[in-house]
This record gives sequence, C-alpha cells and structure tokens, in this order.
Amino acid sequence: MEIGPGDGAVTAELYRLGRELTLVEIDETRLDHLEDTYPRAEVRHADVLTTRLDRPVVVGNLPFHLTTPILRKLLRSGRWQRAILLTQWEVARKRAGIGGSTMMTAQWTPWFDFRLVTRVPADAFTPKPSVDGGILTIDRCPTGSIPTNDRSEYQQFVRSVFTGRGRGMKGILTKMSITDHRTLQTTMDRNDIRGDTLPKDLTPDQWTGLFTELVTEKDQRNAKKGQTVRNNKAPKQNPITEAASEKPLITGEMPIVGAEPATEKLQASIPGADPKAKSHDKGHLQAERGFMNQHQKPKQPQPRWNLPRR
Repeated sequence: MEIGPGDGAVTAELYRLGRELTLVEIDETRLDHLEDTYPRAEVRHADVLTTRLDRPVVVGNLPFHLTTPILRKLLRSGRWQRAILLTQWEVARKRAGIGGSTMMTAQWTPWFDFRLVTRVPADAFTPKPSVDGGILTIDRCPTGSIPTNDRSEYQQFVRSVFTGRGRGMKGILTKMSITDHRTLQTTMDRNDIRGDTLPKDLTPDQWTGLFTELVTEKDQRNAKKGQTVRNNKAPKQNPITEAASEKPLITGEMPIVGAEPATEKLQASIPGADPKAKSHDKGHLQAERGFMNQHQKPKQPQPRWNLPRR
C-alpha cells in the first residue's frame, strides 16, 4: 500500500515489482491518471487518516506537515508488518533515536523497531523543499518486550517521565514518588542509567527495564500482598450477633451492646436528688456567681427605716 502516490514518482518503481498494489489518494483530480497508468493497481479515493491500513507493507512519501498524524495512525493500526516512509531528515533521525528520541518513539519501541536508512537531498524532490528528507523503516516486532495488555500503562509512564519536573532521570523519578530512594537507585544502576541522563537519551531496553521493575513488578507485589493479608485475616466478630446468642431477645427489642456498664452508670447518684446536697442547677449557679440576665431589671435595695438617722 502506498500512501499519497501523487503523480506516481514512487508508484512506478513499486509497480515494476509485480506485487499487489493499493494506492490511497485523496486528490480526486489524480485518480484517472493513476487508474490509466497502473491498471493492475487498486486505487482508493480516501484519506489515509481514515482508511484501513490492511496491507503487509506500507510505503509513502509523507507530506511534511502531516507526518506526525500519519505516524500515529500507522502505529495504532494492527494489520501491517513493515513501513518504509520518506519524511523530513530531522524527523527521521529523532524517530530512529539518533541524537535523542521523541516521546512518541519511546512509547512504541517495545513493539516496533525504528531504523534510519539513508538521507535524501532536497534536490531529489520536485518541487524542491527547504530541507532534506530521510528514509525511515518501522518493523513490527514478533513479540513485544512488554505485554500488549500493559501498553496503555507503559505509554502513560513514558509520558509522565517526559513531562515530569526534575533534573535528570533520578530527579524526575524521585518527584514521581514511584518507589523509595534505595530501590530507585538500585534499579537505575541495574539498567545502567545515570542520574543526570535525560529521557530522550534512554535506549529501548532501558525504558523496558525501568517500567518492568518500577511499575509492573511493584503492582504484582502489591496485589500479592493484599491477597495474602485478606486470606490470613480472621473474620470479624459481630458483637450484636454474639450478644444475641448469649441472651434471648424479646420480640421488638434490639440487643444493647455494653448494657451492663450502662446499668452501672444509671445506678450512680444524680446531682440534686439528695435534699441535703447542694443544688447544681443552672439558675442556682448563676445566682451564686452574681450573674444577672440582661433582660431582667436589677433589684433595688430596700431601705431599712428602723435604723436611726445620722
């Protein structure tokens, strides 16, 4: 399958191989030319971003402004085995991990092999672009280094590392709080990763090692630990059920937990019940402390007329 054949510069070489050929072209004005020039080829009038990539080999001279969307579409499709793409030179280098890989490449390296083949000068294009091109090959691995079921979690881990804050891999992973400092340092040493290494400089094997030891094995240990704790934990006893088994219940009543201590409290002396005891009600205490309600008029002292005048 060729993506965007255009005028057929690459199609002519593919057509000579004598293989089954499918051409996906979005420009309607070029369909008649492709059908007449390559009668044995299947011509589809479709957008590559919405069509099914259902051939073992995908070839394309990708438009420079649509390289990333087409690559995402390609990597999410599961029917092809090899892709040979002509892209910008810098894009091809980064996708192949030369001079630093991108986040997209790191997210897909466990299942695909990215390789840079050669450089194509700008003079080889018509019309001539402002930058050189590069041929990038992507091969699907027969067995991924990470299970397919963990792909979403792995890609989220890579995204968190690329967008995380910190200086170097050790600083980023420390702020992510995945594990303790000792385990983190041991894992980085085992995978030959220095603390100041940047995410773009990690190899596919290093990404796989970090994810397997810090995320996958940790989840498995936590799951196993939780299952062991649940199995060994004794069943909780229901105090209401036990109280009901000891004493017969009266219909319509519920058992009261701790009824005996409550009875002892009820048998304690009540303040004010003894007439000789001093009252502790609110009004008496207020009167003793000289408290007077603000809405109550103050009582005027009564004169004593039986006292002699001075």
